[in-house]
Amino acid sequence: MEQNKAKLEIDLNKSTRAFINFTVEIDQFEMLLSYMRIGNSFISENISEAKERLIKLYDNSSEETDFLKIDPERFLTMNYYESHLSRMMYIRAIDNFITYFKDVLAEIVIKKPQILKSKDQERLDFILEHDTMENLLKSISEKKITELFYSGFTDIQKYFYDRLGIKMFEDEIRTAEINLLIKQRNLAVHNRGKISKEFITEFPNEDFIEGLFLSFKFDYVSKINDVLYNIINNLDAKLSIKFNLDQVSYQ
Repeated sequence: MEQNKAKLEIDLNKSTRAFINFTVEIDQFEMLLSYMRIGNSFISENISEAKERLIKLYDNSSEETDFLKIDPERFLTMNYYESHLSRMMYIRAIDNFITYFKDVLAEIVIKKPQILKSKDQERLDFILEHDTMENLLKSISEKKITELFYSGFTDIQKYFYDRLGIKMFEDEIRTAEINLLIKQRNLAVHNRGKISKEFITEFPNEDFIEGLFLSFKFDYVSKINDVLYNIINNLDAKLSIKFNLDQVSYQ
C-alpha cells in the first residue's frame, strides 16, 4: 500500500468528533514510537548504568530471573520488543479504524435518525433508561453497529452503502486490502498471529506460510496508520457534507 502524501496538506482544525478521536489515536502511536526511540538512544549511550539498574531490579527475585545476569544488554534494546509491541499496536490501529465507523454512525443518527428504521423492536425498560432522545438514538446506533461488528466488516460496508448511500472504498482492490488487514488483526488476537490453513486459502496470492507467525514491525504499523488515515479522511469529508455533521475544533 502506498502512502498518500496528501495527508500533509489536510487541515485538521475542524472535523467530526469521530475523525478527531481516530486521529488522536494515530498521533499517540507516533509519539509513543518517538518516545521509545529516544529512550533506546539514551540507554545505548548509558548501557553500563542501564545494565546495572536492570540487574538490581531483580536482585531479590527467584532463580528464574538469573538469566538476566547472563546477557542483560539483550533486554535493553528496542528491537527485542519490536515484534511483541508492534503486534499490539497493529491490533490497536485496526480497532481504531473500525471504531471510527461506530462513532461516526452515532453522529449521523443524530442528524438523520430515520436511517435506523427497521422492524426491530426495543424493550420499554431500555427506552426509559435514557433521559433524552439524543442519548436513546446514540445507544440504538451503538447496539446496531455492535451487531454489525459481530457479523463482520463486510456487513458494516453493506450497511453504510444500503442505508447511507456511501461506498467506503473506491475500488475492489482497496476493499481486498482492508479485508486482509482486518483478518490479520483477527489472527493476531485469536491465534497469536499464527498462520492457519484457512487464512492461506482466503489469501492465496500472499506469501503466507502455514504454521509460521505474522511478522509485525513498527514501520509497517506506521505505514498502515497512514493508509487508514487517508481512507477515513476522505470518507469523513463525504459523510460530513452529505449529513451536515457538526464540526468541532481539533486541539
